[in-house]
Amino acid sequence: MSLLYEYRAFLLSGFILTLQMAVVVMLGTTLVAIGLVTSLRSKWRPVATVGYGVVEVLRDIPLMVNVLMVYFMLPLIGLGFGPFWSACISISIWGGANGAQIFRAGLESVSNGQRETATSFNFGSIKALLLIVLPQAMPVIIPPYVGLLTGVVQATSLGAVVGATELLRTGQILIEQTTIMRGGSPAYLVYGSILVVYFVLCSLISMIGNRIEDYYKRPFRGVAKDAQLESKIKDIEAHVQTSA
Repeated sequence: MSLLYEYRAFLLSGFILTLQMAVVVMLGTTLVAIGLVTSLRSKWRPVATVGYGVVEVLRDIPLMVNVLMVYFMLPLIGLGFGPFWSACISISIWGGANGAQIFRAGLESVSNGQRETATSFNFGSIKALLLIVLPQAMPVIIPPYVGLLTGVVQATSLGAVVGATELLRTGQILIEQTTIMRGGSPAYLVYGSILVVYFVLCSLISMIGNRIEDYYKRPFRGVAKDAQLESKIKDIEAHVQTSA
């Protein structure tokens, strides 16, 4: 532990960069997912087809390959980014493609009758989406999407591959220097501490996601209880009739 305290400033700089990357990739994933799901649900067949193809291609490319392609290949066409933005862009694109499918599944879980009801009350498409469709789709969307967000936050560690001095990279540098200068490897201590940090970050995201999920599930709890009560009453009535 004294080693971690001695190099606390160096490790803290990596932790701060990891936090910055986490915020960027979560926002980027959400924005890309919204854009792609809009194309997937487009009424224009060519747009939907192109959107589906883009989503499938991005989902099928391994994330590590995606990071390396953005970092090494985009400079060849004059779109070079530094290690930080290369990692953030590649992770956000990959996460957005997976998030688009989660959004699509959630939106399609809401019956067309709900949309027809919104139309009968002269709700525009955006108003119907925000007030009618999304509140019902969110309990379906949130659990897998929170899992995706924790995944992209963990994936920020891939920034170390392209030289971003985030938490994992600072830990690797600390291990290398300590092994050379002092002898003996503090890998267990350093990597164990990094594991705890990522665990805490992802746990916080999951806790916030659970709170949001509970908020959107609240209107349906009474309906679920009524349905369960009605089912039990029917079972009792069927049992009485059978006994008679």
